[in-house]
Amino acid sequence: MPVEHTLPFNRNLLITTPKAIHLRAPTSNKTVFECESADGIVNASAAPDNSSLLAIADGHGVILLDTAHPRVRSHELKGSTDVPRLLLFAPDSQTLFFNTALNNSIQAYSLANGDLLPSSHPHPSPPSVLAISGDGGVLLSASSAPPIVLIQDRRWAGIAAVHFKPRETPSVVTCAAFEALPGVADPSSIRFVLGFKDGTLALYRVILGPFGQDQFPLADAQSSHYRLRTVSLGAMSKLHKAAMGGVTAAAFISGYTSRVVSIGHDGRCRLVDLERGGQKLRT
Repeated sequence: MPVEHTLPFNRNLLITTPKAIHLRAPTSNKTVFECESADGIVNASAAPDNSSLLAIADGHGVILLDTAHPRVRSHELKGSTDVPRLLLFAPDSQTLFFNTALNNSIQAYSLANGDLLPSSHPHPSPPSVLAISGDGGVLLSASSAPPIVLIQDRRWAGIAAVHFKPRETPSVVTCAAFEALPGVADPSSIRFVLGFKDGTLALYRVILGPFGQDQFPLADAQSSHYRLRTVSLGAMSKLHKAAMGGVTAAAFISGYTSRVVSIGHDGRCRLVDLERGGQKLRT
């Protein structure tokens, strides 16, 4: 059951529980969606363009709900009849990425066309981590059995994902985040951070191939000259207890390229600088 709401999501706190989605704002607290399904809400994601659009996953699939017009019937994604594990909007809110238990690929749904797009290269096990760069050009996904990281260059149609193997640790990736790139139209590289189950936090730079107004033929785009390359910039081990799941979440500090905040189920929140050997700044 949707409840009317018009506040921009990115200026407030959105809390998802199995039965409802709550909005915590500076001036008010509201329930924006109540689930009537016995299976409850599995996951939810808000569009980043302040459109009041929510993607909500329950035991029956994924629905798109515009909470600014709650009386309008919500739209169910075609092909999303299985339980989704991950939900992520592209930065422009025109594409929704998700995956299900029946498919180990990341699925992409075009909101503009209302159709499923070609799926990404499949993982050997269900993906458990999903992140996208601020310009929407790079998509990262990770799975656990065995630990695998795939990085997709979305600027080129049909280009294969790059299999990236971190050298810092063989542990499972538990979270990923890209740096913000405000005002950068066509970056030559993008930084991202990976958190691992053994408590390691590592910083990388992915180097992008050249990009112009016209797309190159597929044969050229698949060549090594245009494929993504990833460089390690630094790492710190044992930031969080491996016995308690390691790093739960991580994010870049605004205005910094190597300062990252991380949290874990061990109850600690760390602020670190991952370059120049790594340094703990605050706990």
